[in-house]
This record gives sequence, C-alpha cells and structure tokens, in this order.
Amino acid sequence: MTVHARRSAGVSTASADVGSGAKRSLPQVPSGLRKRPFAISTAAVATALCAGLVLTASAPASQSAVAAPLSATATRSRDVDTLSRGSIDREALIPVSTSASPDGDQTTAAAAPTVLYVVSAAYLRAKPSASASVLTTLSAGAQVTAVGGAAGGWQQVTAGTQAGYVNSALLTTSAPTKKAVTSKAAAASAYPACASGSAVEVGLVANTILVHRAVCATFPEITAYGGVRGDGSEHASGKALDIMTSGARGAEIAAWLQANCGKLGIVEIIYQQKIWTTQRASEGWRAMPDRGSATANHFDHIHVLVS
Repeated sequence: MTVHARRSAGVSTASADVGSGAKRSLPQVPSGLRKRPFAISTAAVATALCAGLVLTASAPASQSAVAAPLSATATRSRDVDTLSRGSIDREALIPVSTSASPDGDQTTAAAAPTVLYVVSAAYLRAKPSASASVLTTLSAGAQVTAVGGAAGGWQQVTAGTQAGYVNSALLTTSAPTKKAVTSKAAAASAYPACASGSAVEVGLVANTILVHRAVCATFPEITAYGGVRGDGSEHASGKALDIMTSGARGAEIAAWLQANCGKLGIVEIIYQQKIWTTQRASEGWRAMPDRGSATANHFDHIHVLVS
C-alpha cells in the first residue's frame, strides 16, 4: 500500500516537474521561432485568397478566419444582367397588314376584288357555256367584279346584283378611255348624214344610227338599208339594221363591221348563213341552219344587232 502511494506521488511530482521545466524553458526559445506561427497563418490566408475564398468579415480578430466560396447564383445573375443590358442589336419586325374584326381580334386584311371592264357588248350567262341561258346583256365599257380566276375561256363575275359567266376574251382590266355613244345626237354628230337619206333612222336607237352613218360614210355605194319593222324580231326594238349588199363586197363590209364592233356597239353580225357574235368572238364565224331562202339565210344583206 505504501509503495503504491509513493509511486502515485512520484508520478504527480514528475508531472509538476515537467510543467515547471516547460515554463522555465519557454523564455529560452528564440524570438524568431515564437513569431513563426503568425507567419504561417498569414501565408495560409494569402493562399486562401488566391484560391478564390473570401474571409468572413464579421469574424473577430482573435478567432480563425473562415473562408466562404463565392455564390454561383450571384455570378450567373450578374452575367444575365450584363447580357440584358448589353448593346445587342434588335431589328424591328416588318408589320403585317391586318384589320380589326368586330370583336376586336386582329385578322389578315382581305385582298381587294379584281375589277374588269367589258370590251364590247357581252352576254352574262348562267353557266360557263355558250349554250347556257342569258341573264342579261352587258354593254361595252360596263364594269364587273371578277369571282376567282378565268377557267376554260370563261370568267365568273358579278354585275350589280347578278352573278354569272362572261367570255373572258371580252373582258379587260383597263378602264375604257372613251364613253360609248349614249344619245342620238352624239351618234348623228359622229358621221355626216347619209347622201341616200336618213329616213331609215326613224325609231332606231343611238348605236344603230351610228352604224348606219358609219357604213354610209365608208361605203357610199350602199344606198339601201332596212330599219324598224313590227314583225316581233330584233328590228322591232330599233337595235337591228339590214345593209343591202351581197357577194365579195358584202363580205368586205361584214369584215369591217367585225373589226369596228367595239366602237359601233355591235354585238352580232349575220351574213351568208353564218353568224359572228362578240360573246363568242374566239370561235369566229359559225354556220347557221338553212332557213329556206337567200334572204332568210342572209345572202342578200348583212344583219347587224347593236347593244
């Protein structure tokens, strides 16, 4: 028991001696060595800064400085903000023509309708066919509106409140530059009175008078004509004129009338059992059925119908 106590006491004494020795030996350490730990800390801090770490500003001077990594989120935010305020060129979009609908929505502007003009008097037919029923006769220079494009030689149009088909060869996009004759006075002044007399002009419409005087002035040898007659034919309306001629001379006059149909308001010519109309001008002269006589078949005169 005694021995153990001594040993414990001895250990205690030794520990105290060691501590005292350490205290005594501390003053003997060179001053340069005592400053070295502070130098190591400074180097560590410099290394941390080079590595991209930031010292916590609120840490007390007596405590070790804690390094925190830079915020990745903040870096990205700065980059995005820089781009958004950068000098990036932005081109304005080309405006699209639109129109507002009644409910406020924006819709694409509709294309303007195509306006056409009748070259010479033409029939407005119910269907795109020469055999279709005639709805009305359009005068030369009349304005119509195209419906879609032409197909098969026919153009669908609207004329006033009516819709139908017109031979596309009789339509143009150019507005007429000269008004058609609309009065008898204008027709009479276009050409001088016929040397053979003007009795046949009684009851005739303006364009029929114009045809009569034009033929008289161009072919003065023709002196016989047929005008109004009450037989229920086209002559009863004053729109038809018979030019009494035959043979080659008649063919020459018929060709001249055909070439000047637009100026004279002609829509139909019949001669030598053949018919030509402005409505089917592209088909040329068409054969007619035999009516039994030279006069009925128009071998001795030219029949002219105007609008």
